[in-house]
Amino acid sequence: MKCSEIKKILGDRLTVIGNDDLDIRHLLIDSRQLGADPAATLFFAIKTDHNDGAKYIPELQAKGVRAFVTEDAVGALQDLAAHVRSQFTGTVIGITGSNGKTVVKEWLYQLLKDDYTIVRSPKSYNSQIGVPLSVWQLEKILNDPKDLKDFKDPLAIFEAGISQPGEMEKLERIIRPTIGVITYIGHEHDENFESLEQKRAEKMKLFVHSEKVIEDPTHQNVRTCAAVMRALGYDEETIMRRILQQTHETVMKVNLSALVDNVRYFRSLLKPDTKLTCMVKAFAYGAGSVAVSKALQAANSQQPIANSQLVDYLAVAVADEGVELRRAGITLPIIIMDPEVASMDLILENNLEPNVYSHQSLKTVIAAAEAKGLEHVPIHIKIDSGMHRLGFYKEDMPWLIDRLTHQKAVHVASVFSHLAGSDEPQFDDFTLQQIRYFDACAEELKKGLSYPILKHICNSAGIERFTDYQFDMCRLGIGLYGFSFAGAQLRNVCTLETTILSVKTVKAGETIGYGRHTKLTEDRVIAVIPIGYADGFDRRFSNYGGEVYVRGKRCPVVGNVCMDQAMIDVTGTDARPGDIAEVFGEHMPLQELADKLGTITYEILTSVSRRVQRIYFYE
Repeated sequence: MKCSEIKKILGDRLTVIGNDDLDIRHLLIDSRQLGADPAATLFFAIKTDHNDGAKYIPELQAKGVRAFVTEDAVGALQDLAAHVRSQFTGTVIGITGSNGKTVVKEWLYQLLKDDYTIVRSPKSYNSQIGVPLSVWQLEKILNDPKDLKDFKDPLAIFEAGISQPGEMEKLERIIRPTIGVITYIGHEHDENFESLEQKRAEKMKLFVHSEKVIEDPTHQNVRTCAAVMRALGYDEETIMRRILQQTHETVMKVNLSALVDNVRYFRSLLKPDTKLTCMVKAFAYGAGSVAVSKALQAANSQQPIANSQLVDYLAVAVADEGVELRRAGITLPIIIMDPEVASMDLILENNLEPNVYSHQSLKTVIAAAEAKGLEHVPIHIKIDSGMHRLGFYKEDMPWLIDRLTHQKAVHVASVFSHLAGSDEPQFDDFTLQQIRYFDACAEELKKGLSYPILKHICNSAGIERFTDYQFDMCRLGIGLYGFSFAGAQLRNVCTLETTILSVKTVKAGETIGYGRHTKLTEDRVIAVIPIGYADGFDRRFSNYGGEVYVRGKRCPVVGNVCMDQAMIDVTGTDARPGDIAEVFGEHMPLQELADKLGTITYEILTSVSRRVQRIYFYE
């Protein structure tokens, strides 16, 4: 859209340096997110209680941005988006509610993408700022209709969220949904509404101009999506076929908002200048390393104080994991905890930082760096303070100092160690012994090298239970996913769900599954779910060893868990094909599953197969 056209919409609120013929393709609200095309960017200098975007204008101008809005920035952003929406003649689906908006949006995208060119809210952009940024995407369709030659009419799907009365009217004029969808309305933001009825009435204002409003009385996402497809004219056979294709896949939903909230909790326990490393090894404990790393990196730009970091480092196990993150656009420093000799070139070529834990590993990284003509490659020295896995002993410090001071290829960024039992009070004396040993080694190394080196030993449990020993940095792992070792009420991040395939009555005396280990003593209603031990559903859950959550009730596993399927007893639940069965999540705590198996939560999470689709969402 030309600046001259934007000026007609925004009037004097728009400032253009130079020619009004500038073609604006990108809207910017955070100076740190400036892309590669500054001349085609319009910056909205939003003023908040913590910051004023206007102070970043000189910096952006120096980088080539020529168009700015400083007065009534949020209102101007909304006016511009409302204009773009008014030019769009395709169908717009607007979704609101307390829970399920993003899931319904993403399911609709998957169900409809073969028939439409779809524009949808990125992540969970559903606020007074997020909605206009989402709707602005329609501008590309309006200006590039050639992109639509192989498709039917374009379709837009936008979320809308409110936290207090008076907000939805502003979003309604921007979205103007043709079809309205309302998901479950719960108690989020209750403090700003007089009653649940008032909250519902406020949300319904999104649909004052809608041709049709859809609300499934059971608030099941599958049925909501089916109703939307009917409204779009799909026949029942097509609806059933596509929904079955989508919902038969077992999925793990990853709440990235909850993940970031958990990081903020642990960060709140640390001093402002203490750095934080987040562990994203082993596919980010099963949650998906790329998506989790992107969420953590993005959270840095959302800090209320400019230049403050929520996360300073990421850490993975092997070089391939680090390379994957670099190729995905992750720019944060990445520590390789278990570097292999054969991967040293990959490490150096991708600006990764290896852990050095032995005489040979130090010689290897120095030789590799020198062969490439590199200097001051950051490395991280591992101390064996009592775990007895990898690391140097105190008696190795003189050799280490001598070797490091007689070369220029590497530079020690940090020295660290692992606590063996920081989560168990019975080992507290040993933990303190480890900390003292580590501190002595680290101080000797720092003194011998005479330059600043970060020290870190605390893991998730250590951050909570040994906060006084946070040193210069801490490492956050399982705490990311909602596990506290001090009783804090953290948020659940990962929910493993599957969908009931079939429901049938099995007569008394019959047996269930391979090996005929479950024999029924009375008629029971048995459902089949498409999850098995190949998906990470442990075979030890067989024959009443485990449960899943269906329609508000825990349903036991019957028969042996198969490779791809399992059977559950749903007697008394009114369960039907298509219903969601929660394997772990809010209703089936991960710790409870781990306790049943005599293992740890880490194993349950990392056991979820990669063939299980991950669905990422923000609230």
